[in-house]
Amino acid sequence: MKTTRQHEASGLGAALTGEQDFGLRIKTIRQARELTLEQVAELSGVSISTLSKIEKGQVSASFDTIAKIASAFDYSLAELFADELPAPSVASTAIQGRRTYTLAGKGLAFTNPYFRYEVHAAELLVKGMIPVVMGIETRELPPPEAWSQHAGEEFIYVLSGEVMLHTQLYAPLRLAQGDSAYIDSTMRHTFVRLSEAAASLISICQTETLDIEDLTRSG
Repeated sequence: MKTTRQHEASGLGAALTGEQDFGLRIKTIRQARELTLEQVAELSGVSISTLSKIEKGQVSASFDTIAKIASAFDYSLAELFADELPAPSVASTAIQGRRTYTLAGKGLAFTNPYFRYEVHAAELLVKGMIPVVMGIETRELPPPEAWSQHAGEEFIYVLSGEVMLHTQLYAPLRLAQGDSAYIDSTMRHTFVRLSEAAASLISICQTETLDIEDLTRSG
């Protein structure tokens, strides 16, 4: 007899072939688990309307939203994007002697209309921080629902170009290559590219209880 996850995996072949793959994958998992949109919304904290639009391929989900949906299904980001959904496993709580690495260009990559993301150390599922390299594509302020807001704190370091950091409680902050900022991530925040040339930064999200799927909402 197939497990829930085996049923999910068997129905995902058609969900991995186009730009709307993510929405179809989410819908397939949800239906395999016999969950309603309302139930997934309650588990994830993502609104019903946003989940519905994502499933239909009408909107692109942000990093935070994808992470929150993964958490609702008890998957890491790496597992959610894998060709085949993994069998359940028990993660060790031991943190001694751990090591992982990410080769250049081999991070877990995805995009939305505003940013490009590359998650490093994605194979390590339980850790105290999530390092993400972000390409800032947008030169216009994203809409409020596309701003990030999640648990913990965040260190931001500009790798190239020039960006504007917008936060909920402070005036916009201009950051050039080599500049950094450290923020409370529960405060809504986002970025805008100021330079003509490409702009990128590294964002390291940290909290005592953080797992790769624990980042919360955006767009």
